[in-house]
Amino acid sequence: MALKDQKVAVVTGSSSGIGLETCLLFARNGIRTYATMRNLSKADSVKKIVEKEEIPLKVIHMNVNKGDSMAEVFEKICDEDGSIDILVNNAGFGLFGALEDLLMEDIKKQFETNFFGAIRTIQQVLPIMRNQRCGIIVNISSLSGYIGFPAQSVYVSTKFALEGLSESLSYEVEQYGIKVVLIEPGVVNTKFVENMLIPDNTQSISSTLLTSLSPFASSTVTSTTSTTNSDKTISQREITKYAEVVQSFLSHYYRAMKNAPDPKQIARVVLESIETPAVSASKGVNFFRYPVGADAKLYAEAKKKMNDSELHSFVTKKTLKPAI
Repeated sequence: MALKDQKVAVVTGSSSGIGLETCLLFARNGIRTYATMRNLSKADSVKKIVEKEEIPLKVIHMNVNKGDSMAEVFEKICDEDGSIDILVNNAGFGLFGALEDLLMEDIKKQFETNFFGAIRTIQQVLPIMRNQRCGIIVNISSLSGYIGFPAQSVYVSTKFALEGLSESLSYEVEQYGIKVVLIEPGVVNTKFVENMLIPDNTQSISSTLLTSLSPFASSTVTSTTSTTNSDKTISQREITKYAEVVQSFLSHYYRAMKNAPDPKQIARVVLESIETPAVSASKGVNFFRYPVGADAKLYAEAKKKMNDSELHSFVTKKTLKPAI
């Protein structure tokens, strides 16, 4: 296939998990792929695969929280390939814990990466796709983008925001042949737990649960740290006042992750999603949703069929009540 005929993709958060598997699957299917990541020290394993398989994948440094450097990255890619056909916004992490316990500094970090990071990449790629009069923007959301869960209020908020952004954006870019896709995975067996942040006063709950659940026995979750006097009041509490709710949810979440789908399954749906819009273009469709995994589909169906009270009871029973 001639280089000019190859699609070009940029994927954020590509050092592991969904981002890494998406990059590899794209490249193995002939898509010239740029795997972007904040920490290039994690790129060695990717580069070894690229060399062994001789696939069209390049690793490039990019921090979605740094707008100035991002402009240089997108300009460099365009100089090399002349276009960007696909953007996959995958960069993100989880901030879990009761809202009262969370530090404002960490809440802002969560939005900077999960939400504003996606906005930054979209704003960089839109002029390119608009001039091409085609392109696909894939935003990796979550079942937490359409269902609220306890001990996830801020993470859920970033995903709800990403869903609303994607819906609204689809109207603006439709005239330029640009399509918007939301991928909504349920729990996925990735290194997500290792990259999570939780409040200091919740650390003991998390550690105890992880220790009891192989294969996460050696995993640790990063604690948030205090930076002001008021923050110290929060972090120095012996244990969260919401211990029962947080413990119930984390127990459910960690157990679900232990038996969750591999990120390769989500990558396959991402690849499917960029092929489906091309088929559906003649029908005037430019916005797509893909719940991925049995849990995501279960909750999506519940959201459609239940009223608010029924849905609240359903989520409570699923996440906070002991399994019978």
